Amino acid sequence: MQAITFSKFGDSSVLEYQTIATPLLTEKDNTDCVLVRVHAAGVNPVDHKLRKGEMTALVTVNFPAIPGIDYAGVIAAVQAGYSGPLKVGDRVYGKTANVQDKGPYAQYIKLDTKVDLVVPLPANVSFNDAGGVAVVALTAYVGLVPYGGLSKNVAENVGRKVLVIGASGGVGMFVVQMAKLLGAHVTAVASGKNKDFVLNTLGADVFLDYTTAPLTERLSTKNEFDVIYDTVAGDKGKNWELAQTILKSSGLFVSPVPPFDGPVSVGNMASMMGTMAWRGVTSSRRYRFISSAPVSDFPMVAEWIANGSLKLVTSVALPLAEAKKAQELSETGRTVGKIVLNP
Repeated sequence: MQAITFSKFGDSSVLEYQTIATPLLTEKDNTDCVLVRVHAAGVNPVDHKLRKGEMTALVTVNFPAIPGIDYAGVIAAVQAGYSGPLKVGDRVYGKTANVQDKGPYAQYIKLDTKVDLVVPLPANVSFNDAGGVAVVALTAYVGLVPYGGLSKNVAENVGRKVLVIGASGGVGMFVVQMAKLLGAHVTAVASGKNKDFVLNTLGADVFLDYTTAPLTERLSTKNEFDVIYDTVAGDKGKNWELAQTILKSSGLFVSPVPPFDGPVSVGNMASMMGTMAWRGVTSSRRYRFISSAPVSDFPMVAEWIANGSLKLVTSVALPLAEAKKAQELSETGRTVGKIVLNP
């Protein structure tokens, strides 16, 4: 099969488009395993962090490694003895349970249906739109609901206000939509060039262009928000400082971006734990870093996707061979919607 591999850490030049052996289901695999022919693989920031060697404190990388987490494709084979609902030919999408070194930047991927996320793909959803959705949509949902920002009960969210920083990006576009579906009022922060997309496609109530003035000059009402979802961070704590004014005293400040710059090293992890502890004792506001997105939290997301409540936006689809370009685009942090690769 064709796949993208890397055999050392480095910039995008270490990525190689190669022909390698197709994974096979063997006696060593349990009866919950399936083989998927990948039609679209999502490109996420964690992919280039893994390639750079910035995830080694959390992930053991065995070379040659294959990047990726998100995928959409077709069931190509099921393990002997498999008794689940999936069958050969079914369209599916999802994500690997965790960051790993044998991801879906390839024509085929082996998945464990009891561990990894393998969900039937609705007929009205394309491979490209589904291929980049699982990680970002699940991250958005986990930050909003399981972390206690909003309730699953829409009636309980009436009057609650959510501020989304980075509203036009992969995670942000789902935070905006989910907060609205859950009944909250949404103020969205993004570049002015994305105003129409954020207001008219995603449905935000209020739009703030961060390029025209700092948030500290645009937001000053005390205790205005119930939730601040910061998908960008990297601001050396300025948004957290602002939250001490505009976030309610028991409100939630949540982010999928850790409060440090650089690789996920033992030192930086220790620093993060210190930062989280300090924020916990010095503020009544709740600070949460999204360290994982359990696949068990996906059913509500899958339901919204199946009934068309969530708009799936893939802005860039490239051939698998152009993985270098795809990751370079991802690293800019300026793309609207998702990037996928087509093996």
